[in-house]
Amino acid sequence: MVKKIPRITRNFIRMIKAKAKKGPYQIKLNGVLIDVFPYIFPPSSPFSESTHTVYDELGHLKGKNVLDIGTGTGIQAIQAVLAGAEKVDAVDIYEGAVECARHNFKLNCLEKKIKVWKSDLFSNVPRKQYDLIIANLPIVDIEEEDLRLHSLFDPGFKYHERLFQEAPAYLAKDGSIILCHADLQSRGFERLETLATNHGYTFKVKQAIKSLGYEWRNYEFKLVGDKK
Repeated sequence: MVKKIPRITRNFIRMIKAKAKKGPYQIKLNGVLIDVFPYIFPPSSPFSESTHTVYDELGHLKGKNVLDIGTGTGIQAIQAVLAGAEKVDAVDIYEGAVECARHNFKLNCLEKKIKVWKSDLFSNVPRKQYDLIIANLPIVDIEEEDLRLHSLFDPGFKYHERLFQEAPAYLAKDGSIILCHADLQSRGFERLETLATNHGYTFKVKQAIKSLGYEWRNYEFKLVGDKK
């Protein structure tokens, strides 16, 4: 059975391609200036409810070490610093996103507080302990060869599986993972929750909203008994 791309995703792709033709553009979100480079997932748009609410879940991060996976524009790494994080590392699989994030860290005078580099999930992340891992993973389970659109597609939930498999080596004691998800496809939440519990995590829904005909959830995951 051929899987169909959800309508909201098709609309988003049309939007992001149209904007890419016009070049970078600037937005201001929660007082932070962000330049959005072509094909980089915007932190604020009619189609980005899932990333638009995660800032509320960062809480107080004073003295914490944070890893931002799939940093995109770098907005969540910036928000982590503003929430008091001691150190923030940011990575993305797409070099264009790394360049965009690096630009925005300089734009907001935070280049000394946030390190950013290219990495496929944890592949180029040094083995260190993070109190918080922010995972900006794609949601739609469909194949996509265009790397510029990997912020949208996770065929077979491979990125999510690798996240839960590999994260224990990088989580500090009582560390947590936060990520956003939406029911864009059948059993979307069930698949995510089952995958996490099968890899030894507990979870709670920190926030849930309904918008654009879908439900969007912010999750927090922790290892059961803090097992490594």
